Amino acid sequence: MTTTGGRFGQPGVFTRASSGLVRQVGTLDTAFYGMMQIGIPYIIFIIAAWVSYPGSSMELATAITIIGSVCLGITYALYSSVYPRSGGEYVFLSRTIHPAYGFVVSFLQVFWQAFYFGVTGAFWAIYGWSPLFTTLGLLTKSQALTNLGTFFGSNWGIFLSGLVMVLVIGTLLFRGAKVYFTFQRWSVWIALASVALLIIVLALTAAGAFNFKSNFDALAGTGAFDKVIATARSGGTNLNPGFSFGSTINFLIWPAFSILFAINSVSFSGEIKNVRRGQLLGITGAMIWAGLIMIALMFFIRAAVGDQFLLAASSVGSKFPLPISPWLNLLASIATNNWLLTILLNLYVLLLIPYAGGAGALYSSRALMAWGLDGVAPERVADVSERYHSPSWAIIVAVVIALVALTVYAFTTLLVTLSGLIGFATAFCMTSLAAIVFPMIKRDAYEGSPAVMTILGLPLITVAAVVASVTLLWVIFRAVVDSAFGANTPFSLWLNAGVVVAAIVWYFVARWYRLRQGVDVADRYKEIPVE
Repeated sequence: MTTTGGRFGQPGVFTRASSGLVRQVGTLDTAFYGMMQIGIPYIIFIIAAWVSYPGSSMELATAITIIGSVCLGITYALYSSVYPRSGGEYVFLSRTIHPAYGFVVSFLQVFWQAFYFGVTGAFWAIYGWSPLFTTLGLLTKSQALTNLGTFFGSNWGIFLSGLVMVLVIGTLLFRGAKVYFTFQRWSVWIALASVALLIIVLALTAAGAFNFKSNFDALAGTGAFDKVIATARSGGTNLNPGFSFGSTINFLIWPAFSILFAINSVSFSGEIKNVRRGQLLGITGAMIWAGLIMIALMFFIRAAVGDQFLLAASSVGSKFPLPISPWLNLLASIATNNWLLTILLNLYVLLLIPYAGGAGALYSSRALMAWGLDGVAPERVADVSERYHSPSWAIIVAVVIALVALTVYAFTTLLVTLSGLIGFATAFCMTSLAAIVFPMIKRDAYEGSPAVMTILGLPLITVAAVVASVTLLWVIFRAVVDSAFGANTPFSLWLNAGVVVAAIVWYFVARWYRLRQGVDVADRYKEIPVE
């Protein structure tokens, strides 16, 4: 049975007393969700991108990103405490700024979160299973394992593994927040142990306990380590750049595309036991925790294999002498030259990527449910299972969108150059800009909420939002002009613009449609959403 969205018989009145969701998510689960949105496994290509920013400091760029991200986290945590309901930015922006404004922000998030739910399924194969089996094949000299790695990197391997991931995560979400977060919690603990082992292995390699150069040459051929460096140098790669603060600030876009995303736990505010404490500690804690892990991995991989080799390996492309990409965890596996340690070092990628996708699906489903409750989406997506306390139809919609994205990604090249960073950063920036003025334009709502916190006599939400907005405007600018990041292809730019237009059209068409039914959905935004 389900709790339905109700009929639109009485303008401005919610036709059910409860959303059907239950407050059962703790602060730790909120923090773990934030870490899933951050996607620690994506440190793989953050480090790989370092070569494109000569003279940059990955660690400093990440530290600066943490500061800007924490300010955004404070902004979101306080803003969401005004209306602690599930649905994300849509709920509090539609009530404090304008319904259309809130809907556009939410639509951007829902579209890209559902899209990346599917694409993350592809990443599970590309960054998880394929390199793991290929590396195991190299270490054990097993052609069967190498072939298995090749299969997972093929179109059908990507699609089938992604299909399994999307359906399993979708099922966990369907079974409700308690089940989903229980599985997430255990996966994160195991994954963090894997990350800790990775840091230890890299530190031991840097100290000389493991000989990376010798083991690399044993796999790739005598002198292969030096040849990679020579090949990169002859190709024009600067392997000894001096420090550049400008390059460091430009590199910031890479860790930002991960760390900023912990704020999306506001999507299930209506399911958190202690909203202000849970969101404030959960979001900022996830950002700091994950950011420090990234900094540690950046530092120790450089110490383990050397700056020159790390830069060279990322620049030689197809001339790299092994049939694997020179990613962080794979370089660590080569350093150990041990098949068991290789499996353990790669566990965090296999365990966390599915929940990175699941985090997007959870966001999408809660926002869709909120749309349905307000009448700007079909009533069916607001249905909540009485047994599992989950928005069942909204989850199904997110799964369908994900499977479409996965299929297109696996069997075509259309989405290879597509990035949603501009869309995400625009949504975040619109929220932070609104938060700057919120205490002034909605004084009654602000002063009567848990968001009332000050610093030097100024609203904390305003101060934090100013810093966050500056950070986000820089990220958007770099995403538009930085070809190395890859978000500024014509297709990507046009699609990002098209999503904004689609959001505006959707809102006003939905409002017109409800008016024809005798209902002005604008009246609903004058009320606090049902809990």
